[in-house]
Amino acid sequence: MATTERGSAEERVAAIHDAGVDRVRVHFTDLMGVSRNKVVPVSMLDEVCEDGINFCISAFCVDHAGEVIEGTGLGAEVGFRDANARPDLSTLTVVPWERDTAIAIGDVYFDGELLSASPRQLLKRAVAELESRGFRAVAGHELEFFLLRPVTSGSGYEQYAKQPGLVYTLSPSVDTEGVLREMEDAVRAMGLPYVGSNQEYFGSQWEINLRYDDALKAADDAHLFKLAVKEIAAKHGLVATFMGKPVQELGTSGYHLHLSLWDEDGEPAFHDPEASDGLSDVCRWFLAGQLEHARGMTAIMAPTINAYKRFLAQAFGPWNVTWGHDNRTVYARVPQERGKATRIENRAGDGTANAYLASAAALFAGIDGIDRQLDPGEPVDGVSYELEDRELMPFSLGEALDALEQDAFFTETLGAQFVQAFVAMKRSEVSRFQSAVTDWELNEYVNVL
Repeated sequence: MATTERGSAEERVAAIHDAGVDRVRVHFTDLMGVSRNKVVPVSMLDEVCEDGINFCISAFCVDHAGEVIEGTGLGAEVGFRDANARPDLSTLTVVPWERDTAIAIGDVYFDGELLSASPRQLLKRAVAELESRGFRAVAGHELEFFLLRPVTSGSGYEQYAKQPGLVYTLSPSVDTEGVLREMEDAVRAMGLPYVGSNQEYFGSQWEINLRYDDALKAADDAHLFKLAVKEIAAKHGLVATFMGKPVQELGTSGYHLHLSLWDEDGEPAFHDPEASDGLSDVCRWFLAGQLEHARGMTAIMAPTINAYKRFLAQAFGPWNVTWGHDNRTVYARVPQERGKATRIENRAGDGTANAYLASAAALFAGIDGIDRQLDPGEPVDGVSYELEDRELMPFSLGEALDALEQDAFFTETLGAQFVQAFVAMKRSEVSRFQSAVTDWELNEYVNVL
């Protein structure tokens, strides 16, 4: 699979047989963004496509520490029964870094119905809502990550390559062991739409970009991309992390979600050549929806304790709920390109966000803006951090969860099953953090107080 075209399901099945694949990893993403899977022999692929493959529904309720969280509605409340994942063959591709193996992303069923809390199903529903209004949703996922090496003594991590001052450089001087080149090759071999890569501002911070596509396919691509990066890093004894700020001394990584709509005639719905700024009414309404629900969807865009250090750093992460033209200090940026490239960039996320959930949340927010024809107000010129009259972002996961539960549109649109499960898991995460004794506390107090 050395092209960026996926081809039909039949072509993809033929391709993995031609490649000598022996096994298929059937994946689905849980609410935390972790990719879960079971492996089946390729001889069972037809059967698994028809009947699915079972797993305990409580897999959706397992937190980062490996504990099943109570109160999600998807654990003991439903008797820990089986759910069922059925592979979508449009995602089937060879795994270049694992011998004789392919991967397919599945849709999740429970009690014979698509699981409404499943992130991929939520995105499908958002896409369908836009289609019912005459729009095709298109997205591009721009993800930054750090490549780190576990230290040989003690705990913690060090940079894979420490050379400072080499932003926008990718050569053996910064990719000292060729790991990034291997990641690029794997992304292309999987048929993902690779368009470029570079080192970001800090040593060992990277970005590998994929081309935009229909919202569901783009989220599938982003999911497979993150999986490839993390697994290839692990094969080299490294850790690839999409955390917002993984190293105290270094900067932050963002997740910029680019969104646009196309009308039924195949024309860009966000562009209006007659408007003074080139933006259509649909674009302005969609943009206003991003701002209207910015706080409510922050827990989805920035779903970890660590993510809020990026906001507080005021380093190209949003501090307040603003928008602007080609302004990297705002919440929602409108890049300067027009025509087919007219788009809105939601800058709230970091790479710990689930690509399906982030896309679904942003699209639902845009739908509300369109339906209510909301006004985004005037764009911000200059550094938005200096404004004192704008609504602030949530600055902790707990505050963001409060904002989610207070956003009546979001809680209703995302559905009771998802909101209950997601909030229960994230409230548990906040509670565990609040009761933890951190290295910072020991360094700050233990010798002097």
